[in-house]
Amino acid sequence: MRPINESNKARISNFIDEYYSNNNSVPSVREISLGTGISISTVHRYLCRMKNSGELEYNGRRSITTTRISMEDAHISIAVLGYVSCGPGEEEQERVVEYIRMPTSLIGSGEFFALVAKGESMINVGIFPGDYVIVRKQNSANCGEIVVALHDGNNNLKKLAKTKEGYVLRSCNPNKIQFPDIAVSDLQVQGVAVGVFHRFAYLPI
Repeated sequence: MRPINESNKARISNFIDEYYSNNNSVPSVREISLGTGISISTVHRYLCRMKNSGELEYNGRRSITTTRISMEDAHISIAVLGYVSCGPGEEEQERVVEYIRMPTSLIGSGEFFALVAKGESMINVGIFPGDYVIVRKQNSANCGEIVVALHDGNNNLKKLAKTKEGYVLRSCNPNKIQFPDIAVSDLQVQGVAVGVFHRFAYLPI
C-alpha cells in the first residue's frame, strides 16, 4: 500500500470543506482534482483511505461528509415571527420576517421560532431591545422560566412566577413601578425562551 501524503490529504479535506461552505454541496472527485491539482485516481484513493480510517464518509460517488460538514449540518432553520413586547403586552401578530440558523448544540431539540425583543423590561436577564429571542414551542412552563405568553389577546415576554393569588408575568427590570407584575387568569403559554442572540452596539471611542 502506498504511503499517504499528509499534505495532499489536508489539501483534499480543506478543499471539500471550503467548497461546501461556498456552495452548500459537496464537490465531485473531478472538481476536487481540478481544485487541488491532484490526479483523479489519487483523489479517489485518498478518499477511500480517509473513509477506512474514519476521517470522513464516502460512498464512492458524490457523497462525501467530513467532520466539519457534519458539524455545519447540525443546525436548524428558525422562523423569526416579528417582535415580542418586553413591556406592556401587544396584540399578537405572527408573520415570518426572516429565517436564521442556529446550532442544535446550543438550543437542543424541539420545534422553535424566534422573536425580536421590544422594550426594556427583561434587561436584567440579558434581553435587550433588538435581541433575537429563541423560543421552543410548548404550551406549558415552569415557574422561573422566560415565556412567551398570550394574555387578553396580547403577547408578552416575561418570567413566569406564582404568588398566593395565582400566576403572574414578571418583568426583570429593577424599575418595578414602570414594569409591574401582570396577574393572569387566562394564561396561554406559547413557548419557553431557550437563548438570546445579542448584537453589540459599538460606540465611537
